[in-house]
Amino acid sequence: MTNFCTLFDHNYLSRGLILYESLCSYCSDSFTLYILTTDDIAYNWLKSHPHNNIIINSIADITCVYPILEQLKKERTQAEFNWTLSSFSLQFFLNKYHLSSLTYLDADLCFYADPKILFDELDKKESVIITPHNYTPKYDQTATSGRYCVQFMYFKNTTSGNMVLEWWRNECEKCCSAIPKNGKFGDQKYLDDWLSRFSGIVHETKNMGCGIAPWNIQQFNIERIHNKFIVEDKVTRIREDLVFYHFHGVKDFISKNGSLVFNLNDYELSDAVIDYLYKPYIKKLKDLVIELPERDFPIIVPHQKKLPFVYIIFKAIIRSVKMLIKSFLFIQTIKQVKNEYINNLSKENILT
Repeated sequence: MTNFCTLFDHNYLSRGLILYESLCSYCSDSFTLYILTTDDIAYNWLKSHPHNNIIINSIADITCVYPILEQLKKERTQAEFNWTLSSFSLQFFLNKYHLSSLTYLDADLCFYADPKILFDELDKKESVIITPHNYTPKYDQTATSGRYCVQFMYFKNTTSGNMVLEWWRNECEKCCSAIPKNGKFGDQKYLDDWLSRFSGIVHETKNMGCGIAPWNIQQFNIERIHNKFIVEDKVTRIREDLVFYHFHGVKDFISKNGSLVFNLNDYELSDAVIDYLYKPYIKKLKDLVIELPERDFPIIVPHQKKLPFVYIIFKAIIRSVKMLIKSFLFIQTIKQVKNEYINNLSKENILT
């Protein structure tokens, strides 16, 4: 039995369901997905649509075990509080259900191959798995966001695994700021030194197809062979099955004409990536909108392209010159009309 956990509110309910469906499709082992719902809407919907291998808990359930969360929720932004919950939820589910191991998953992941290949990398002494960001150089945010991504994190319920998790949970309780400071950022920067701090306990994934995301997909070619997706390193030409993709940054809006539109993210994405990964994912999100609780979608504002400052100055000069020319022509026209009037008046006087 493989155990996974995730957390989300009703705004990410559709993403959580896509994650669940992908596990059903690719996880060779039987599994249970433990879900921490952070609002009542998501909780009530899941309660009314039960699944045999989904177990849900509310924010009230976890707060009963960790009363400090009630205070932290008031002090932190929604994003900061959700990051705080990552470590808390792992420990909460491990202890409450007496699990032998548990893997935290971000709700906006989607699997395309069996995650078992990642668990098989562990040796007997290792109890924790973490995944690197593997940034494309032009998007490298290691200094601020951290070397590792809290997206797929595995913990064994062992003495060493619990030691690492408890250390991380305590640190997140102290600080989980969205503003990088003092070498910390959210729940992620804490992971930077885990390979040395917890030597022999923490394992960094080696599989190239693990943790493909918009901030690193530029390094890979992608192709589809039947129902499998293959990623190929553009430099080394090494090929691996795509294990999971992180659909970070996908946002949905209601356009002014009332249609549902999606902004993928600000990263460079190839046509193949959009066709193979994003278009099917977006279609699933659209299909789920009909079934799920109503959301308050933001209204998209048409993007106004920012013009270079030099161009703005040039346009202002041209406009001013045109106005001067028009003013000059206007003055000349007034003079011409005046002269014609005087001439006509003179003629009239003569005729009289």
